[in-house]
Amino acid sequence: MTNIRRTERVLLGAVFAMEAGGSVIFALMGNLQDEFQFSDAGLGFIAAAGFMASFVMQILIAPYADRGHAKRLLIIGTTLAVVGNALFASGSSLIIFVLARLISGAASGLFLPPARALMASLDEEGVSERLGAMGGAALAGFVTGPVIGGFLVGPLGLRWPFVIFSIAALISLFIVSTQHLPTLPYSNDRQRLAFGLLKQRSVLVPILMLSSIALPVGMYDALWDRFLTDIGASDIVVGLSLAAYALPFVVLSRFGGRLADRRGKVKVSFVSMLFVAPLTALYGWFTIPLIPILLGMIESCAQAAGAPAGQGLLAEGAPEGRASAAQGLAGACNQLLAAVVAILATWGYGQVSAPTLFTIAGACVLLMGSALRAVAPLASIAWGDHRRDLCALRRDRNPLRGGGRRRRVVSDHGHRHLPHVALDRYLDHRARCHSRIRHVATHYRHVGVVQLCHVLQPRHPEHR
Repeated sequence: MTNIRRTERVLLGAVFAMEAGGSVIFALMGNLQDEFQFSDAGLGFIAAAGFMASFVMQILIAPYADRGHAKRLLIIGTTLAVVGNALFASGSSLIIFVLARLISGAASGLFLPPARALMASLDEEGVSERLGAMGGAALAGFVTGPVIGGFLVGPLGLRWPFVIFSIAALISLFIVSTQHLPTLPYSNDRQRLAFGLLKQRSVLVPILMLSSIALPVGMYDALWDRFLTDIGASDIVVGLSLAAYALPFVVLSRFGGRLADRRGKVKVSFVSMLFVAPLTALYGWFTIPLIPILLGMIESCAQAAGAPAGQGLLAEGAPEGRASAAQGLAGACNQLLAAVVAILATWGYGQVSAPTLFTIAGACVLLMGSALRAVAPLASIAWGDHRRDLCALRRDRNPLRGGGRRRRVVSDHGHRHLPHVALDRYLDHRARCHSRIRHVATHYRHVGVVQLCHVLQPRHPEHR
């Protein structure tokens, strides 16, 4: 347990430093423009370069963590973070700053997927809780970086914030490289691209859940400052509103993940989605800045439960040996969706009124949530106490494959043993509740319930 806690703290600290160092640039964009006379398009190139690099790395490189290179990717990611901030500190031209942002984005794309996969693999229980803590640490770093950079740029100058965060990344590099980290389950799959995982509903559904919950984020990135300014908010109020939005998520994300582990990840994700949709639709209908800010704090509480639940569901639904690839695919999809939504929202803000635009966004969240019910995987439809039992059955269509290797049946409430009679009744019950799993129940009757239960028995410690 001590090693688990130590590894958890190392990963959380490294994620915080990584996100803080990567986000400090957003507080210094105006200073860069004033000092080096960059155009607005140049600033756009600097900002977009990081997101594109992170997207490419999460798709192309993150799957290598599933082939025994998780720690190596973490080390490379922190090294690139050191280099990126050092380039920002020494740069004087647009090309250098774009290159620095590319390197910083690549660092984040290399680090986050294996870090999430390692965090999920530390223990079979509390997966969503640990991933929620990581999400809170990432958001805390993303918010803290610009705040620290804004305070330091006045007395120290433009370059010193990057120097300080480069030193912080260097410390993280030393700690990560010297820490003994667990090894992810090895995959012999030579397919580097993770897009093939979308064919599996146990991966597709959590990604859609995370995308639907995160859909408004792209809209907020593009319009939040402009919208609050249009209804009379000052720059200070806009800055405080971002902190007010982030604070509930940072504080409650671990508790939200714990709630998902105890009450069911699917249920918590859908309930969170039902809160996010109407809150998104309500933003544009108020002309007093305080009300949208309060609504944002409430939505942040819902996000603090829904995001860890979706992450935990993805960690459990990913095929064995493809955990990092699944996490990278989810992160890439979220970034791509946020970019598309930001472009459409910026265009739509000048075409329709703010109430209409925010209502459309809320309706999209609700429609995505409703569509999820139709494509939900076998394991996600079990709304009762035994949500993961059928997930184990579905991942191995032939339970006697591999020399009769035994598997564990794990519910959200821990390990348990299903006698063959209980399993028989459970499959009958689920088959009656939903026609989609009837063929699976039929299949396992054909295999033989007694044999299946023998395969699903937990292994003795000496055989692990």
